Amino acid sequence: MKLAASNLGWAAEHDEFAWELMRELGYTGIEIAPTRVFPEAPYECLNGAALFAGVMYQKYGFVIPSMQSIWFGQSGSIFDPQDAERLEEYTAMAYEFARACRCDSLVFGCPRQRNVPEGRSPEEAEAFFARLGLAAARAGVRLAMEANPPIYNTNYLNTTREAFALVKKLGLPGLSVNLDVGTMIENGENPADFALDMKYVSHIHISEPGLGPIQERPIHRQLALLLGAVGYKGFVSVEMKAQEPDELRRCLTYVKEVFGEV
Repeated sequence: MKLAASNLGWAAEHDEFAWELMRELGYTGIEIAPTRVFPEAPYECLNGAALFAGVMYQKYGFVIPSMQSIWFGQSGSIFDPQDAERLEEYTAMAYEFARACRCDSLVFGCPRQRNVPEGRSPEEAEAFFARLGLAAARAGVRLAMEANPPIYNTNYLNTTREAFALVKKLGLPGLSVNLDVGTMIENGENPADFALDMKYVSHIHISEPGLGPIQERPIHRQLALLLGAVGYKGFVSVEMKAQEPDELRRCLTYVKEVFGEV
């Protein structure tokens, strides 16, 4: 199994430590939040993105399999036409940034912007995501829909089953699913329930509800067995809030032990 870790999992001051640790443990991917690399106007930094990706590969052997927090710092609602148009344009810029660093999967979480206002229907968002999916396909990337439970203050795509249902309903090659284990834990979901849907998954987050440090759980070994059985070819990525070096080492080592031999 190919292993990655999100660069949100440690503070910037620990970058070198984290990168060396990942290489030592056999991780071959680094998932990035663009504003973690370029704090201001990241999508205007295409040359910088290409340079960053090149350095990560040449120095550490890392590819960039996924981007997350792609709307960080943005406001508005996808249910407001003016906001939706602006966010659609911003997402197109994110696709170009992803292409610059050879990343083909962008996680769509964005719980606040996708929250369904009172009196509106979730189905109203489908045309918006269809346009994003078409644009992603044209750019050669995939927008990976991520289920977020209500603890993240959203009432749309709260369950993994709902994320799969949307992607299957729209049926666009530019849309996929980001399988989030923290969501599955919070919802009491079983990996085996999605065995037939794994072909829609472009990326996987090993996370906890609330993005705390990774805990040892039976669901991880259940998922590892499932991924091996279905021949999953993507990355499994550690996602959590910034941890101190000792805790980061523990979490990355544990995930390597569970998924690294699959």
